[in-house]
This record gives sequence, structure tokens and C-alpha cells, in this order.
Amino acid sequence: MQRILIIGLGQVGNFLSKELSKSQEVVVIEKDAELIAKAKETQDVLAIQGNGDDPVVLRQAEIEKADIVLAATGDDRTNILASFIAHASGVEKIVAAVKDAKYAEYAGVIDNSNISVVSSSGIISEKISALISAPFAGRVEFFASGQIELLKLRVHEGVPIINEKLRNFVSSPRNWTFVGLQRENRITIPRGDTELRPGDFVFALGVPSALEKLKKLFNLKIQKVHSVIIVGGGKVGCEVASALHEKGLSVRLIESDHDRARAAAEELVGVMVFEGDGTDLGILKEAGVEKSDYLLALTGDDENNVLSALLAKNLGIDRCTVLYSNPDYVEVLEAIGIDRAISVNMAVANAILNSLHLGGEANISLLYEGSGEILEFDVNEHTKILGVALSECKMPHDSVIGVCIRDGKPIFPGGDFVAQVGDRLVVFSLPAAVQKVEEILVS
Repeated sequence: MQRILIIGLGQVGNFLSKELSKSQEVVVIEKDAELIAKAKETQDVLAIQGNGDDPVVLRQAEIEKADIVLAATGDDRTNILASFIAHASGVEKIVAAVKDAKYAEYAGVIDNSNISVVSSSGIISEKISALISAPFAGRVEFFASGQIELLKLRVHEGVPIINEKLRNFVSSPRNWTFVGLQRENRITIPRGDTELRPGDFVFALGVPSALEKLKKLFNLKIQKVHSVIIVGGGKVGCEVASALHEKGLSVRLIESDHDRARAAAEELVGVMVFEGDGTDLGILKEAGVEKSDYLLALTGDDENNVLSALLAKNLGIDRCTVLYSNPDYVEVLEAIGIDRAISVNMAVANAILNSLHLGGEANISLLYEGSGEILEFDVNEHTKILGVALSECKMPHDSVIGVCIRDGKPIFPGGDFVAQVGDRLVVFSLPAAVQKVEEILVS
């Protein structure tokens, strides 16, 4: 068990605190009295009220005893300063979350720094690029160094896979598998006798070349994206606009604030910037939404992002992605037909958890506000299941080993599968089963 100090109990810090306190000793610092009181009532943590960059408060939290410090307040400067203090206090691992990518350079100020900086704008830019490369999917993630892809797909009326048992659709040779089913806002592990219904979402895990088979099963219409409208000219919007323009896409950006619109126009060479409200039909039409392939609503306001996407759909754009912070929005978005959404907080929390490797995982990815998890494990000579058939490993019912990478090639395990040293296992699990999965797969 390690001692982890979390600075900030906003949505990112609170989620990290809940997750990590299940298996680690957690101390939290937060200046808001109500958040501190709530943490004391609902979590097994030591909660201290105060500013996270105040040396007196940090000494009270015994920062010098911490194995890990996670600076996750909503203020970039506070997180960077707290990280420097943690470094000076001898903390071995430090992660700072920042909104502005320029702060990522600060870690290099200290020689041999043990500070990692997680930039939300950079992470979101990568996720959006992945979604645009697969515009038919509601979510795209990559695992095993990019060899394996996770796609979240909606089941529509009339597709061949409806009302058929999933065992009837096992590919030969196997290059993909269904690892998760989301039905009525609940995620479960699908089995061979599971039948899909219209409105379901499934998580398909496999090699990128499997897309051709999935296209037929889900009647996927793959239309390449050439032009994009971005609503929101903040740090995220500008970074995404720059990245997409560099990939050769036609990009137009809408920003309501005069100064930010002007700054974006000066910064983004080759991107047309419109000053106006992204929830105004007139501005959307002026920016050319009706002739565009994709809309990205990337302002800091959840409601405006949703409204911009709905208006764009009304004007004929089928493919929209919205950015959101409030976890309550995830169910609302899918209910109103917006099934491509990125949670800012979950993206940052994922990146931070991935940098820790506390449970022995090589990587971790949280899905649907933490309702499902993808975990990667490297098999070594001390791994407990080494030499044991999968059917004898007693894996939890709410988990499944989706794929194994062995010598650079994918294997989709059956009951007779036996792990070997050097394998990388990609596991889909519900939260309740994660600890048991770690006990079985970690050496």
C-alpha cells in the first residue's frame, strides 16, 4: 500500500480519491469546506482543508511521507507550484494536471525531474483525432501499443446482428470480439447467448483490419471526413483546430469572445475564424455547417455544447462530438441522439491513473464515467496464471480477457488458452471485479 496525496477535490481529484482509496492510503487537500466535509463522510481518506500550494498545509499533510503526489486542482499554476514543492520534499512520483499545454514544459526546468505533466487539451486533441478517423464509432481507444482497437458501436434497427446469439458471429479467423454491452445506461459483459437489441451499444475489441467484418454486421457507412466546424476557440478548440488542419482537413472555428476570436485568427494560419455564438443558427449557417462533415462543440459550457450539436444535426450534420464536464450529462447525451462525447474529467483521470501502474497494469482506460474498465497486464515469470488454462483461472464473471498479444500477434483466448511469459493481456472488467482481476493477473 502506498501513501498518495491528492491536491484538489474537483471532479478529477474526487474521482481519483474514490478510486485510489479502495486500495491505497489517501490524503486529500481541498480549500472548499463543503467538499472536504463530503469527502470525510463518503470516503476512507484523511481530508485537510487548505490551499494546495501552501507549504504550511502541505507540511500538515506530511508531504514528505507521500510516495505519490497528484496535483489536480482547477488552477494550472497551483498544480505546478505544488509539484515543485513535492519535488523539493523528496516525493518520488508527482503528476500535475494542467489545462494549458505550455505548462508541460515546466517539468523540464528541474534536472532529472520526477514530475509528469498531464495536459487536458493535448489528451482531448488526441481523442478527437481518433474519433474523426472512425466517424461511425461513439468511442475509439487503442491498446497494446496501437495494435488493438476498441470501438463503441450503436446497434440500429435492421442490422443483421439483431436478435441473434453472439456466438453465431464469431469471426474466422478470429480478429475481434465483443467485450462489453451497454443497455439502458448499464454496462455488462456479453456472453455467447447474448442477443443484441436496437438502441444497445457494444464495445468491440480487435485488430483494425476487423473493421470490414464489423461494417457488414452493423451496416456501417464509412464516409471520410474532409471538413470540420469547431465551436469554441479556447485552448482545447485551438489545439484541435491546429492538429486537424495539419492533417489536411478544412477547419472553421466559431468563438463568441471578441479577444479570443481575434487571438485564434492570428494563431491559426489556414483556419477561418468566425466571431459569434455557436448556438446561433445564423452563425452556424455562415460558418458553413450545412456543407460540413463534422461538428465539434468544444466550449467550456456543457449546455452550449449540447445545443450547438443539436442545431448542427438539425441543419444536416450527422456526426457531432461534444465535450462535457458534468458526469450527469452522459446519459442525457445518448438519450437525445448524441453518442459521441468526451468527458474532460475522465480523460484527465485516465491519463493520471495510466501513469501510476499501481495495480500492476501496464495501462488502464475507464469507460462510461468509470462503469467499465480496460486493463492491460504484462505476463512475466512470476504471474500467477502462468501455465494455467484460462478455464481454470477462475476469472470473475464480470470480466473477460479480450485479447492477448504474443510475439506481436493477436490471440483471442478461449478456455484452453494458456498465458506465456512476454504476453500482454487486454482485459475488459466491471469496477466490482477489478480487484479480483488484479489478484489473479498480477505477479
